[in-house]
Amino acid sequence: MLPYERRLLHAIREVRESPFCDVKYEQVGAGGTGLDPTGIFEMMAEEGFPLTERLKEAYFPYRYMALHWISADPEVSLVGDFSVMNIDTGSERKLLNLDDFAWYESDKALLSELSILDDISRGGSGQLATMRFLPGVSSPEIWYLDRFHTFVKLDLDYRDYLDNLIITKGVIGWQYLFADVSLNDSEFSNTLDNIKIMLRVFPEHFPDYDYAPLQERLEARL
Repeated sequence: MLPYERRLLHAIREVRESPFCDVKYEQVGAGGTGLDPTGIFEMMAEEGFPLTERLKEAYFPYRYMALHWISADPEVSLVGDFSVMNIDTGSERKLLNLDDFAWYESDKALLSELSILDDISRGGSGQLATMRFLPGVSSPEIWYLDRFHTFVKLDLDYRDYLDNLIITKGVIGWQYLFADVSLNDSEFSNTLDNIKIMLRVFPEHFPDYDYAPLQERLEARL
């Protein structure tokens, strides 16, 4: 089993077995343990996208892994959602409806270059994390899009994204901890609430993870 295959499956199992979480949807796409991704990496390099060793190490052999959960505690309003693609699958899934995310016609040039990394549609009302593959560049940019026609570049690479997805369990809006935004702005009020709740309750329910770096990122955005 590949390292990130193991880590993602473990994170899904942690949520499933946690009394704090009520899983509403869980799905693993086609693929499976034992796949040698060398040929995939060679093909991507031939197409102009030579991946770094760091990103190759983050490969998992399923097309996607998906989870949607809500807090089992009616006193706590928290939702997690992800359908994260392996880097090969994600590189091929372009945005279909650019008008859903573009305010201006000029936005579409950038949006047309994005492909889907994480489809956050079950519990997140249509958010997407995306990748921007530039020819000859070995690590795609990561952009976050939401239903309010906001798209913002994240201070993450693909592997960082998976690392933090595993820690946050897909809590809606965690990506904004890695964006150059002020979470005190009114448009982020729900996101800020989600992140504060996560950082308050997760150290108790998922004690194997270090939430101090995320707390520091939150404080830097207030």
